[in-house]
Amino acid sequence: MLNQNRVAIEIHHEIEQFLYHEARLLDNEMLREWFDTMLDPEIRYQMVMQQERFVKDKSPAEAQQIMPFDERHGDLELRIRQFESGLQTMLNPRQRLRRAITNIEAFHQEEENTYLVSSYGIASRHRRLYEHEQVIFGRTDRLKRAEDGALRLVARRIDLDERVVRNKNLLLFL
Repeated sequence: MLNQNRVAIEIHHEIEQFLYHEARLLDNEMLREWFDTMLDPEIRYQMVMQQERFVKDKSPAEAQQIMPFDERHGDLELRIRQFESGLQTMLNPRQRLRRAITNIEAFHQEEENTYLVSSYGIASRHRRLYEHEQVIFGRTDRLKRAEDGALRLVARRIDLDERVVRNKNLLLFL
């Protein structure tokens, strides 16, 4: 990524604001608005974990990956409907989430008005009196400018640092 063309400060600021707004929508359980206004219909949403292998293991990188999520637009729609149904028992009582996004870098892509964005994040989830979990992750996003001039998320790859998920569930968007 370091050899690619970095975006101008104005575009970088716009991308930062897009990511901060997205975190705020998700923290406030505004999933439908997030889905309708920030995601491109061609979205690919992936979450990846790396298997722990010995250094001498020469398996291809893809063979060392576990993918809890590899979703498209329709899959994300179904997940949001599940949240909206009120039938998801892990969401009752409500969980409280706070996402922080940092280390944002943005680069121009070959396709005009398309950007590759790298960031780190942490999501902190509280539920009931004693339940607290954190997820630390790295993200690589591809954003593009839609015809209306707004940015849209076309692809997201979330890399979880932990190789075993210790959280009760992954019922959250990162």
